[in-house]
Amino acid sequence: MDYGWCGLAGVFAVLLVIAATLGFIQIFGLWTWQAWRKLYASEVLLWMVFLVLSLFIAKVFATVVHVTITFCKIRQYRALIHTAVHNQDPRRSGKVQKVLICHASVGSGHSRAAQALASAVSRLDESVEVRVVDLMEPPYADRTLIYFYKDWYLRLVGGETVCGNLGGLFVGFLFDRANNVHDSFTGGNALQRRITQSFLLNFMQLVCEAKPDVMVHTHFLAPELVASLRRRHGLKVPQVTVVTDMDVHAWWYQQPTDHYFVPREIAKFQLEADGVPEEDITVSGIPIMPHFQDTLNSIKHLGRDGRRQRFLSQMDAPLHEAFLPVSDMPVIVQMSTGRSVLQIFKHLIQLETPSILVVVCGRQADSRAELEKVPVPHRHRVALLGFSSCIHELLAVADVVISKPGGLITSEALSCGLMMVVVDPYPGQEERNASMLLEEGAGIWMWDYRDISFRLDRIISAPAEAKFSLSWYQQNARRIAKPEAAFKIARYVLSDAPRQRMMREEFDLEISSDSSPPTVSQGSWSVFDYSDERVDRRGRRSSHPRRLRLSDFNDMKALESNAVPHEDSDGSELSDSALPMQAPDE
Repeated sequence: MDYGWCGLAGVFAVLLVIAATLGFIQIFGLWTWQAWRKLYASEVLLWMVFLVLSLFIAKVFATVVHVTITFCKIRQYRALIHTAVHNQDPRRSGKVQKVLICHASVGSGHSRAAQALASAVSRLDESVEVRVVDLMEPPYADRTLIYFYKDWYLRLVGGETVCGNLGGLFVGFLFDRANNVHDSFTGGNALQRRITQSFLLNFMQLVCEAKPDVMVHTHFLAPELVASLRRRHGLKVPQVTVVTDMDVHAWWYQQPTDHYFVPREIAKFQLEADGVPEEDITVSGIPIMPHFQDTLNSIKHLGRDGRRQRFLSQMDAPLHEAFLPVSDMPVIVQMSTGRSVLQIFKHLIQLETPSILVVVCGRQADSRAELEKVPVPHRHRVALLGFSSCIHELLAVADVVISKPGGLITSEALSCGLMMVVVDPYPGQEERNASMLLEEGAGIWMWDYRDISFRLDRIISAPAEAKFSLSWYQQNARRIAKPEAAFKIARYVLSDAPRQRMMREEFDLEISSDSSPPTVSQGSWSVFDYSDERVDRRGRRSSHPRRLRLSDFNDMKALESNAVPHEDSDGSELSDSALPMQAPDE
């Protein structure tokens, strides 16, 4: 049900406005037209106040109904969770039959990664039931959460609010501020977790009713909810998290998680610093659609002419005017980047090097109409491409791609061996993705659109064996590419490893719960307290000191009672005789 102005609040608003108007007419005796003509300005103002109050009360009524219904659902879902936990068979093993892949469409990268994993799982085993769920779409999420978590965020980072570009800077500040596993922003705060769960009750119902054999996440929102169900209610469902950014933010750290798949070694180090065991992390890369690997395998033994001829036969849009006759002109693909598409294109056509320029407009018909009006120098060939399902074919024959550094497009470009020109990265994760490209020598960061033609001319015209040439950037891209990531993750998901990992963890927790104080095993990543759902985690900490609380002293006592022997710098244990003597109390 929609509780906004287009739903229940709107119905209440219409009824209350009618009631307020009738009441106003009754109070002042305005049943005739002559009475209306004799109204004073103060009385008209009072009527307007009545209408505003009616709208406010309508919104309050809708909110009260919304909260009441939510509390009723919470009671129902608690019973549902209790039934699901009571009827589950955690010890079962064998062939995986149901896979639930969860993502959140906050940007297209998380969704495309989920689709890539679903396609890879289906290719490896067609008998497996694969379900892809978007947490940012009804009925799984409440419209209030969708507005603030998705719509408002995308408008903020895109500079579409009254704050302008300051909105993106604010998001970047929060992103850096929350990069700490002990911070409440990461989902460690119990109240915040309860609020989030109340907006995603339908998703939690799906988890309990679908009974998947394993859950895979390409966004950090769902792991937080599933981890809470496992900690607080004892739900036995293995979950695997696939990080879709080049760096691991603390938001991805949600325990218990049975395995993490990360794009590169530094991401593995960051998770280990947060306390995740090394054996629970695999450097796989970011999963991309299997079509990319199919295309790359098909053109592996073809020359440039053969690749472009095959490309023209496979594309779902006619691009013959730009690619025929076949020549050695470099292919530069400009991906749609929102408001800056036209500005980038105007500076790109100033290239002195003759090039084939392909602009992917997507579904932005207005952008394509504006681009068609721009006069293009005769030395270039230009193709404007709308929405296409064959982007993998285009990137496979391209040389350079100009795009925002989202996790998926970055992984796709690297897999195709493309030099990447970064423009307009969002503050936060995209800036870190751009930094990775610069570190590895696989791309350049374009701060000013006016520099595009100058910098690309120098790179394209440089000798192939020279450093910072186009070939040099492409070799670095191929060096760090991992096009087989989707199949690598899918093989793990279809194995019994996630469930075995979950059962081993539960066995360790059962042993540790036999003694009265909580225990910490060597190399373990967390201590769970099921009574208040507290998670004591070690990892990257904030630079701001935190005051000690009473619970901290209780933890210290518990840990001290289970302390292990100290080790000297050479690794040998210190015996009691090696410790300094203490004088007896007199």
